[in-house]
Amino acid sequence: MPQLGWKYDVVKCVGCHACAVACKAENNTYPQESPLVIKNSDLAEQVSYRQVITREIDKEGEVPFISMACNHCLNPACQASCPVDAISKDADDGIVLIDQDKCIGCRYCEHTCPYGAPRYNINTKKMEKCTFCYNRVRNGLQPACVDACVGRALDFQD
Repeated sequence: MPQLGWKYDVVKCVGCHACAVACKAENNTYPQESPLVIKNSDLAEQVSYRQVITREIDKEGEVPFISMACNHCLNPACQASCPVDAISKDADDGIVLIDQDKCIGCRYCEHTCPYGAPRYNINTKKMEKCTFCYNRVRNGLQPACVDACVGRALDFQD
């Protein structure tokens, strides 16, 4: 089975958040307040399916940025945890998707995903996550986040 995956170069990332903004625009995630205003809230976690995380790990104070989204795992824990089989992995490209008609919003996938990719939508009461922009990829285009990456730090590959 082919498996698409993310390629990320932490050295090239400038922390501009263009990937997260492009993701939000592409997926029409509903508007909400800034996560800086809302603390410990489901709304704060739903800014985008892709997040840019800042980590200070260097003695000299270097701050690397980490662009995170669903990794469309080879053996997705989210899929295994779903009690209604709403999560599937495409045999052609390995993209993991949530069937909104089947999802019951139990949040099991949210708790089992090591990357925190599935997000609970408080409006629909269902889970959502990065789709790897499957509609774009299947039409020969790059995912929106990759296309928008200013530093060319983000890419995808087979």
